[in-house]
Amino acid sequence: MEHIAAFMLLIACSDDLQACKEYPAPAIGYETTEECRAELMPAIRSMGSDQPKTFGKCVEIDPALLYEDAEIVWDVTQQGGIEVTLEVINPHMALQSVASVEDQKNVY
Repeated sequence: MEHIAAFMLLIACSDDLQACKEYPAPAIGYETTEECRAELMPAIRSMGSDQPKTFGKCVEIDPALLYEDAEIVWDVTQQGGIEVTLEVINPHMALQSVASVEDQKNVY
């Protein structure tokens, strides 16, 4: 099994940074952050000139997250940077919350 140390996030935005969307990266993950960084600029250039603002970032990840459900949360700052966080989704907590709400509905 290969070890994934980083993933690439590519984002294209309007000139005012109000409308942004993700673009597919050339690979799902990278074994080293250096490998990701080596492919970052070519990937940004390949997004096309029809996108007013393009951004990319290599994000290091904890290999233990490969076994967890996690959500990638990102934001483009007004200065043109990308802030990225990985939020672990706890399925047990979600099930407990649903069960609690359902129990409250059945209380008379």
